[in-house]
Amino acid sequence: MATLLSGCASQQPLTNIENWNDYQQQLAVIEDWQLEGKIGFRLQTAEGNNSGSANFNWQQQSPRYNIRLYGPFGQGSTWIKSDGRQVELQQAGKPALKASNPEELMYRSLGWWLPINDLSYWIKGIPAPHSPIISQSQTEQGTLQQLQQSGWQLSYSRYQQVNDWQLPGKLVAERDNIRLTLVIKDWQLD
Repeated sequence: MATLLSGCASQQPLTNIENWNDYQQQLAVIEDWQLEGKIGFRLQTAEGNNSGSANFNWQQQSPRYNIRLYGPFGQGSTWIKSDGRQVELQQAGKPALKASNPEELMYRSLGWWLPINDLSYWIKGIPAPHSPIISQSQTEQGTLQQLQQSGWQLSYSRYQQVNDWQLPGKLVAERDNIRLTLVIKDWQLD
């Protein structure tokens, strides 16, 4: 019980964001980071629901990134890698797929569109700077609570203080018949 309480006590309190525009511009320029978490997806089709989950590790060093999706004990690893010019999907026992952008690659491999480039901003709790914002709202502390952009509806919760930043602990992204839930367990900023 004492260990549990000491873990709760060591969690940093969230600070208020005084100027949202300055905050998101400063956070947007942080291009080197890593996070670990779990992703769940639900896809509704005419045949029924398709759902699943995986652990993930995302290493971002713009314009390069490596996203690893894996099951319990590292089983069934899938890698999405980009060197800034080309994106590659590697799955155990299958030939690698390559494309000029991650959205095309995801559509070809999964049959649905996932905006990886926008997601690299959304995961930090800020809108993607190159896409129009349809709507957004902030919490009382100034963090992003809801965002509608690129055809996706995003909901944020469980923010955590990481250095000078408040970063999401949970993100739910929905579009048409797709629902993604990302739970972020560990953030590292460079």
